[in-house]
Amino acid sequence: MTAASRFCVFIFGAFLMTASMAIDGIPPDPLQGPDFVMAKVASWQERPGGADAELVLDDRTSWRIKPGTKMYSVLRDAIAAAVKNKNELLVSGDKRRGIVEIVLDTQRLATQEISSKETNGRYSVLFQGPPSVYYLRTDRPWSAQALSLLRHSASSGASFSSPDLVVALDPRNSEIVAVKPLGSRKAAATP
Repeated sequence: MTAASRFCVFIFGAFLMTASMAIDGIPPDPLQGPDFVMAKVASWQERPGGADAELVLDDRTSWRIKPGTKMYSVLRDAIAAAVKNKNELLVSGDKRRGIVEIVLDTQRLATQEISSKETNGRYSVLFQGPPSVYYLRTDRPWSAQALSLLRHSASSGASFSSPDLVVALDPRNSEIVAVKPLGSRKAAATP
């Protein structure tokens, strides 16, 4: 792909991400955490009588999810898909109390291009595959390590068909919330 065509894809992706903003033009709030854990599911138990379900990840963190909430079925489906596909999940929430803010699936990706400098406290990242621009915020505690992994991926020769990263993306605001090398057990997004 030529530099001109990569630039066009990058710009088109930026347009798509801007067009997907909330109707009122205000982007949604970023995930609050304060903890972000990316790991495979060790166990998932739903309990009878409206008791909290329990999600245990292979890093030994334990998380509670209240049934009956609007998001419960979405979270349960994401967990079931991760178990079935043996993929990592990203859990944002309070690790100490085991409270979940959100559960996101992960993707195997390769970086195509990353902006050379930050703009408004974030780097723009274009992954190989469908045109889409995502952003790495520099105020996240893991941003330096994630930036290093993203840059390495861009120069590594990894491709859409041969990715080298596991990435969790917050689709509401196109934020990259976790990055780790494919095959690694340690998440870059774990503070």
